[in-house]
Amino acid sequence: MKLSYLITGTGRCGTVYMARLLTSLGITCGHESIFDYRGVRWAEKRLNGEEPPELSYVSQSEFKDGKWVPLERWLPDLGDIQAESSYMSAPFLNEPLLAGVPVIHVVRDPVKVVHSFCNYIDYFKSHIGSNSYEQFIYRHVPELQQEMSQYDRACLYYVRWNEMIERANPTLFCRIEDDPQKVVDFLGKDGDYFKECDVNSLKKPVKDKFSIDKIQNRAIFDQFMAIGKRYGYRMKSEYLLI
Repeated sequence: MKLSYLITGTGRCGTVYMARLLTSLGITCGHESIFDYRGVRWAEKRLNGEEPPELSYVSQSEFKDGKWVPLERWLPDLGDIQAESSYMSAPFLNEPLLAGVPVIHVVRDPVKVVHSFCNYIDYFKSHIGSNSYEQFIYRHVPELQQEMSQYDRACLYYVRWNEMIERANPTLFCRIEDDPQKVVDFLGKDGDYFKECDVNSLKKPVKDKFSIDKIQNRAIFDQFMAIGKRYGYRMKSEYLLI
């Protein structure tokens, strides 16, 4: 199997939506079906047909009324995947198995990404990953294993993960909040397409809400602000050293 397109980002940035967008345009795109926490060798086995691709749980369910409920199985045939959408592909963009594959770098408002990671799925609480996905992230960004606050760690992750993708010179950059026509045109497609960009959003009450004045480390604050502004997001708040 040879991928026609690869989509990557930070996680919590719209990779599920992008997979469904491409699929709706006739380009069958899995979500974490090739690249997951098991790394590049496992992805290689899937591409070579040695291991079957699998569709991620999060792309087939949504959190509603305090519980996870199933969504339609939007990609029933996993034997004909043409593209992949996974934040866990980011460390491997320069690997030979992805040579010549166009890469779409998708980003989302950094404040919303950090809020989602910390307050919806409880990531980055500790310098030791609490699950296989966090441990995967920490292996590829060892800085996150230092002692720091949860919000600082999530912000540093946002910066470093996107920088990692940028170093690979992705083919197309897009913001999930923008009109997807830019992506549709890049793919050379037309007609109706999937438009529910909040398909994988988590709607539940939380005890806290992230804002940039809660970043404790000045260097992380500066880098987080800089990348957000460079991506075209409004990053306004006074810096407070807590």
